[in-house]
Amino acid sequence: MPGRHRRPPIADQAALPADVDLRLRAITQGRTVTDEGVVVLPGAEHPYAYRRLYRPDGGVDRLLERLGPGPLHPPGPHPAD
Repeated sequence: MPGRHRRPPIADQAALPADVDLRLRAITQGRTVTDEGVVVLPGAEHPYAYRRLYRPDGGVDRLLERLGPGPLHPPGPHPAD
């Protein structure tokens, strides 16, 4: 219910703006919202694909996958070996 000095929103104002937080959009629309793209992390040579899934219950699933070819470490002994 609108406040005493507020008019109820008209159809154009009732829709969520395009830049609203994706988690809020998932909750209010009751559906999973996906944000995905490609990024190069600081100090990394290979790009990474990321995907965030915002669920209607407020949860978020984050996925990160390396896109570059080849092994994760150069061949040979590693400090952890």
